[in-house]
Formats: sequence, C-alpha cells, structure tokens
Amino acid sequence: MDINDCIKANLGVVIVAGGVGNRMGADVPKQFLKIGYVYILEQTLRAFVGLAKKIVVVLPANQHDRWAQIVAERGLVGSHEVCTGGSTRFESVRNGIKALGSDCELVAIHDGVRPLVSRQMILRGVDVAQREGSAIPIVAPVDSFRIEGEEGLEVVDRAKLKAVQTPQIFAHSLLSKAYDTEPDARFTDDATVVERLGIKLGYYEGERSNIKITTPEDLAIAEALMKL
Repeated sequence: MDINDCIKANLGVVIVAGGVGNRMGADVPKQFLKIGYVYILEQTLRAFVGLAKKIVVVLPANQHDRWAQIVAERGLVGSHEVCTGGSTRFESVRNGIKALGSDCELVAIHDGVRPLVSRQMILRGVDVAQREGSAIPIVAPVDSFRIEGEEGLEVVDRAKLKAVQTPQIFAHSLLSKAYDTEPDARFTDDATVVERLGIKLGYYEGERSNIKITTPEDLAIAEALMKL
C-alpha cells in the first residue's frame, strides 16, 4: 500500500493525549515536552498529516490553549481538530470518535506520546484493516519473563507473548458500535473494547522504535532514535 491508497481508504485518526505525565516528573504534561527541537505531540501529529482524511487530537480542557500556541508556532494550523477528553482513556477515545464524525471508513487510534511511529507502519496497518476490519500492531518481546505462581516466580514461554502498540485501526462502523457501551476496568486498550463484540482481530507488525514515552529514560531513548 502507498500513500495514495491510504488516502483512498478514508482514514480518520484520533490521537489521544490526555496524560499528565506524573512519572515524567516534568513541569508540563509529557506530550508538550520536546525531542530535540520538536514537541512530542507535534511529532506524533506530523506522522499522520497527509495520510488521513481527518485528524482529531483529544486533550484535557485546560491544555487547549497551550496546544493552540504550539500549533501556531509550528505551522500546524488547519491540520487537525481538537476535542476535549474525558476522565478516562475510554471516555477520551469515545469523544474523539464522535468528533471525527461518520465520513471516515477506517479509524486509527494512536497514543499522543508515541511520536516515532513510521508512515510505513501506518500504511501496513491500514492495509490489514481494509482487509480484515481491524489491525492491531504487535511486536515480539526480547526480554525473558516470569509470572508469580503459587510456588514463586515461574517461567513464561516468551514465544507466546506479544507486546501491543498503537495505532490500532478499525472499520468506523465496528469501532462506533464497540464504544457504544459503558467503561469497564477490563478495557485496557481499543482492541479489548472491540473484542467485547466477539470480533476476531487482525494483526500487523509493529516497530520496536514505536515506543510510548512515559519516563525520562524513554525520552532519552526517543531522542537517540530520532538521530538514527
């Protein structure tokens, strides 16, 4: 799939950026920190500009003004719309889906603090979602794992484990139906919300560089990856 095919797929994007960044220990929410000379949320947004029919950035109400200043500063006016998130990620995603409207055939949900997602990865996901109705990015772990059992820590077969990333991409009709429900503690991501409908998910290959920036160490790693 190339960029033109992606545009024809009528892709809508919801970028969820509601975090406050307590673990980062910074004076501002982590999405407004910089990697080099670029704001994290700016870098995330730019990955989708030109690929999507419409982009919605979901932010807490008290962060709209800060983001508007960055948008003006960085020449991003007109590239997206902004809507207000809820008290949970589930509610924020649901608000973003509503703000997106019904004109998009596919909807990608992406974490605002995963700024290193590549356009090639997005295209892979759109291709799978077009064929299967959903596309969840996964990567194989490289670490060894153990799980707490009755007799202490037990070895887990690493070959059976996958790490899940975003963007998670779905048919708009499917995603809207899935989010027409109440929040549930078992909803850990958009895939688990859609699985509630008894849907078999499609998967595609993620990227190890597509990290979620949560801690100062993550920020340092992202800065190093940006220089490669």
